[in-house]
Amino acid sequence: MSLTRREALKKMFNVVVAVGAANFISFDDLLALDSGKMIKPNVVWLHGSSCSGCSCSFLNIEDVSVVDILTKFTNLIYHPDVSLATGHHVVDLLDKTAKDLKGNYLFVAEGSIPVKMPHACLMADRPMMDWMEQMAGNATACVAAGTCAAFGGVTTMEGMVTGSMSLSSFVKYKNLNKPVINLPNCPMKPEHLVYVIFHYAKFKTIPKLDAEGRPIRFFAQTVHERCMYYSEFQEKNFAKKIGENGCMLKLGCQGPVTKNDCMVIGHNNNTNTCIKAGHPCIGCASEHFPRQIMLHTYNDKRAIVKFKSSYL
Repeated sequence: MSLTRREALKKMFNVVVAVGAANFISFDDLLALDSGKMIKPNVVWLHGSSCSGCSCSFLNIEDVSVVDILTKFTNLIYHPDVSLATGHHVVDLLDKTAKDLKGNYLFVAEGSIPVKMPHACLMADRPMMDWMEQMAGNATACVAAGTCAAFGGVTTMEGMVTGSMSLSSFVKYKNLNKPVINLPNCPMKPEHLVYVIFHYAKFKTIPKLDAEGRPIRFFAQTVHERCMYYSEFQEKNFAKKIGENGCMLKLGCQGPVTKNDCMVIGHNNNTNTCIKAGHPCIGCASEHFPRQIMLHTYNDKRAIVKFKSSYL
């Protein structure tokens, strides 16, 4: 369906409202970004050890065209999945960006960085950890897109041998002294990144973060605190099997130890979440994800995270 410029901007503003950015980004600001009267943030995006799921999630944003986000409201310099540049052109582009735009771009990293096995992730015959160091070290700020980049996630499960690090850990390891915005979720919610981009476009700074580097706007409360079954929990009415009504704490639900906004902004255009689908929260945005035991039965003590005793 063909949209006029104003209709497209209205859709974009609906997203701004949905992610809570309307208190600082006005419709006039969108017009200014679209017309070039406000400076668009430069963005460089690289993959480390990842499945590209966070990029897929971002590219599948439904309310607006991702092309608009990447061209009208940001200046996307490079993204491995959507950019046309290949071969030495990518190398030249990234080297030039790090030099000429030093301190004037947001660096988005998807996936973790294999430090103990550098050859496990290469680009242009250079270890990804070298690229991450170069691009993160010269950025204004860094964004960890998804749980693998934010906390290690699947790539740091028991048995992994690559010695992968989250972006925050890597930045500290290399003494880069750069702020890192963690946007955990598996996959990342595109709305979270849109909020960060618009906040930076407006204020030239990053949003307020919690102790784990997550935007307080989205990660101030646990899934448990906002859960649709919270009243069932208060009445100690616990589900005994998946799909049954009642609080799923005793099925291993990770809601009490997972800070996320799933009950407000779900996945896939807010289509669904684990709990809305009748399954316990798997804690995909948690620094403890993934757990050794992901599927479990009622009262399986191995699967229940040590909550406060009053919960049970």
